[in-house]
Amino acid sequence: MTPPSAPEAQVRERAQVETLAAAYYRRQTHLAATAARLTARWWRAMPRADMDFYWRLNAAALIAVFAEMQEKAAADADAYVSACLLAQEVEPAPAGRLDPAAFAGHAADGRPLESLLYRPLITTKALIGRGASESIAFERGLAELLTIANSEIADAGRAATGARIATDRACAGYVRMASAKACARCAVLAGRVYAFNRGFKRHRRCHCYHVPMGRKERWRKRAETYVEDPREHFDRLTAAEQDRRYTAAGARAIRDGADITQVVNARRGLYTADAFGRRVQATREGTRRRSSPFVRRELARAIERGQLPRGHSGRGWRPHTPRFTPEAIYKTADSRDEVIRMLRHHGYLV
Repeated sequence: MTPPSAPEAQVRERAQVETLAAAYYRRQTHLAATAARLTARWWRAMPRADMDFYWRLNAAALIAVFAEMQEKAAADADAYVSACLLAQEVEPAPAGRLDPAAFAGHAADGRPLESLLYRPLITTKALIGRGASESIAFERGLAELLTIANSEIADAGRAATGARIATDRACAGYVRMASAKACARCAVLAGRVYAFNRGFKRHRRCHCYHVPMGRKERWRKRAETYVEDPREHFDRLTAAEQDRRYTAAGARAIRDGADITQVVNARRGLYTADAFGRRVQATREGTRRRSSPFVRRELARAIERGQLPRGHSGRGWRPHTPRFTPEAIYKTADSRDEVIRMLRHHGYLV
C-alpha cells in the first residue's frame, strides 16, 4: 500500500487533532454549563428577606459544586494533551500525572472560592441600597454569578492543560484556538503559536483553548498549518454579528478592506484628541513602534516637511499627529476615496 504523501498526511493529522480539540472544548463547555445551571437553581432558591442567613446555611453546597466541576475540567487535561500528541505521531513524555484536585477549590486569581462567590450577594445588596428593585438587583447578582461559573470552570481546565503542556518534554508549545463565540480580541489571536512556557491570556467568559503541538523539527512551521485566518472567522459571521463584536465602524472598516488586527487593536489606548478643528477619537495603539505602518508614514511626512533630516531612522521620535480610530475616519472623511486613503495612512489598510 502506497504511504500517503506529506500534504495528505498533514491534512489527516490536522483533521484528527481538530476533532480532539473540538471534543475537548465541548466537554469543557458542558461542565461550565452544568455548573451554571446548578448555580442558577441555588441562587433562585435564596430568600430575598435574608440572603446572609441563606449563604451561611448553603454556601458549602455551592462551593462544592464549583470545586467538583473544576476538578472534572482539570481531569481532562492529561488525556487530551496525550491524544493530541499521539495524533501527531509524537510519543507523550509527561514528567508526571496531574492532580486535578490541585486546580479545584480556589479561583483563577488564587483567592478562596468562598470570597469570590459571595461577591454577587454584595452586588445585589448594593443595588438594593441604591434604590434598585429587588427583582432587578437579584437578576444582576445572578448574571454575575453565572459569569463566574462559566469563567472559573473553563479557567481550571485551561490551567491544567497549560500545566500538562509545560511538563511534557515531547510538547513544544500550543496553538491558541477560538470557538465561533469568540469576541473580536480573541478572534485576532486565534491560530497564534506559543511556546510551552507562555501563559494563556484570557478574559472573563473567554471561549479560547489550547491545541498542543508535539516537538518535531520546525514545530512552529507545522503549527502554522492549524492557523485560521481571523478574516475567515469574520466573514462567517452575519453583518449584525460583525457589527456587535467589532463595532459598526470597525466592521465597516474591515469590510472595506482594513486589516482586522489593526482595527481590533485600535480599541486599546483610546483617547480624545483635537484634529482638523474638531474633537476626534484616537488611539495610542500602533504609534510607538517604528515598524508600525502609521509611524513609518508619519516619519516619511516629517522628513518631507524638513522636520527631520534625510535618512532619519525614527529612533526616539514619536508622531505628533493622532492616529484616528475607524470611527473617527468615517466621521471625518468626505468620500469613499478619502476613507480608503485615511484607512491606509493610519495603518488599517495594507
